[in-house]
Amino acid sequence: MMVLERMIGKKDAMWRIKLTSQLLLMYFAMLLMMSDMVFDVLHKVEDYSITDNRKLSISLGNGNCKWTGSRLLTLDDDVYGTLLASYPASGMRVLWQQVSGLAGINVRDDFFELYLPKIGIVKTQYPHYEGIWSYGSNLAQTIYLIRNPRWAMPSYHTLLSEIGYAHSWELAYSEVSKVFEKRAPMEDWIRWRDYRFDDEINLWGFHIDYYMGNGTQYWFDYDFERNGQTPFRFRTEEERPWPKDSHCIYDSDCAPKAVISYEYLRDSVKGPAELKKIADVLRGKAGYEEVLEDEAIDCIWHETWVNAPEPSNDNRDLNGLPSEAYNFTLPQMYKIEDKLQEMIAKYEGGKWAANPVAMDLVDNFRNYQLS
Repeated sequence: MMVLERMIGKKDAMWRIKLTSQLLLMYFAMLLMMSDMVFDVLHKVEDYSITDNRKLSISLGNGNCKWTGSRLLTLDDDVYGTLLASYPASGMRVLWQQVSGLAGINVRDDFFELYLPKIGIVKTQYPHYEGIWSYGSNLAQTIYLIRNPRWAMPSYHTLLSEIGYAHSWELAYSEVSKVFEKRAPMEDWIRWRDYRFDDEINLWGFHIDYYMGNGTQYWFDYDFERNGQTPFRFRTEEERPWPKDSHCIYDSDCAPKAVISYEYLRDSVKGPAELKKIADVLRGKAGYEEVLEDEAIDCIWHETWVNAPEPSNDNRDLNGLPSEAYNFTLPQMYKIEDKLQEMIAKYEGGKWAANPVAMDLVDNFRNYQLS
């Protein structure tokens, strides 16, 4: 018993240290906000999206439009909080560019720029260990972005490689200018893939389950990074029902109002229909009164591709190996197939049978099986 108490005491101390470090980070972030020099630098980095006046993309009638960019919200704005969530490297950049073009609102990041209020529209990778819940109870609805894990995992590793495998806010931010430049050396990909594959394919599925289950918590409370690494582990099927993350009980409705396919959103034929799904979620909510009507959706989808700020994920094709070169072993491909089949079986029947969001998920899972 005494040994157990010491272990619990040690974990409690670890928790206090972790919390203290996070508070210190937020404190230093506030100091950065007060620094005119630092703000000027950050303003230059994002000046494409910050304007003095409200700028919404404009419908010109007859399916025509004008792309006008987006603006940074202030605490004086009354905008219904919307969370854009995804597993890492699922194409979030494409999503937030399209959402910004549609709604005229700058999408904030959960991880960077902690001095800015996390209001309006925020993107996150939470509860994956690459994300943090930095938006409190400011957001009320969720839109979920999905991508084929066969491509999401190599893209995630490429991003990690570009930022030097940073695992802290400070280090990641110092390397952010290097993203979307080149893919990782093949030997680095193989080492990371073989070390992380089993956990990451499970995390890809857990991430979807978390939001579909409105906060289904697949990690244990003492696992602050939510990565299941020793001495921790993920919960098992035998331990269901799993608890709910308190954030989804007290802070926000985590259950997605729509699932957006990265593959569809990029497609010139299917992309506008995916953007319309987003418009349908936003319309009727405070701050989105001027979201473009349906007849202009096709136009703004195309205009966003033309006018959205660089860099682009496609820039990586200019340097090094193509994305298709980053493969998996045959046993790993079988595990991806098994995971897709598991997800289909979970969401195509039972309580999900008539759920339109679950139906969209299953549609995507089946397409991934064919690609």
